[in-house]
Amino acid sequence: MNRSNKIFFITLSLLLFGQLGFSQSLQDVINGDHRSEKNKARDKYRNPIETLEFFGIKNTMTVVEISPGGGWYQEVLAPFLNGNGQYISATYDPKSEVKRDRDRYKSEKKRLAARKDLYGNAKMVSMVGDFYGDKGSADMILSFRNYHNWVGSSEFEKLRAMYNTLKPGGILGITDHRSNSTIDEKGYTCEPCIIKDAEAVGFIYMGASQINANPKDTKDHPGGVWNLPPTLSTNGLSKKNIEQAQKRYKNIGESDRYTLKFAKPLNVSME
Repeated sequence: MNRSNKIFFITLSLLLFGQLGFSQSLQDVINGDHRSEKNKARDKYRNPIETLEFFGIKNTMTVVEISPGGGWYQEVLAPFLNGNGQYISATYDPKSEVKRDRDRYKSEKKRLAARKDLYGNAKMVSMVGDFYGDKGSADMILSFRNYHNWVGSSEFEKLRAMYNTLKPGGILGITDHRSNSTIDEKGYTCEPCIIKDAEAVGFIYMGASQINANPKDTKDHPGGVWNLPPTLSTNGLSKKNIEQAQKRYKNIGESDRYTLKFAKPLNVSME
């Protein structure tokens, strides 16, 4: 091997090693020391590996997470995409007139900036307007336990914005608390209804997974889904029976949830 070829292969090897060194498997990320024991304890209810694999995530994708909140899924998604992909948080508007929204934006920005090794290429965009970030830019959009906050007010606005944000062929993955009926109440939402809503906007329904189902959830809690872990709200509970009731709710675990996968059609105009 001549000197030029040798230099080429050494350089190529270093580049490949560098890519591999900065790419983590989902299991590596989920086992990571950056995740608190409190958050790891939720894995058995939220099944992050199985859920993300059902949606078809790859570490080379551009993935938008809708309203990451406290960052439970963010601390999985952003490190997984940090080496070869792109994580984007569609989050609070820093120019909002609501101080709480501005404060939450600052808190999330501080959280991401604190760990450049994990979140170095993470971006934040405001969840306002007809699309989030750049139109037609995302391979995948994920929404975890947000839909119940939109039902009856802004669900079609949000669905249209997510549709516009995705590339043709892009995937939308949604999980949320599942109602046993067509009624949306106490945090539980109608699964067939969200499918119809998404299809009305233009999405193709690709299927459902029962990985986040919980048959122990009776859905008759006086304070709604928030009586269950991790919130364990005392709303609606008798003061005399709070300890007994919360013991029962802890035994149930987190809510029964649907896990739905949609796709934006390939043959759509990007104009």
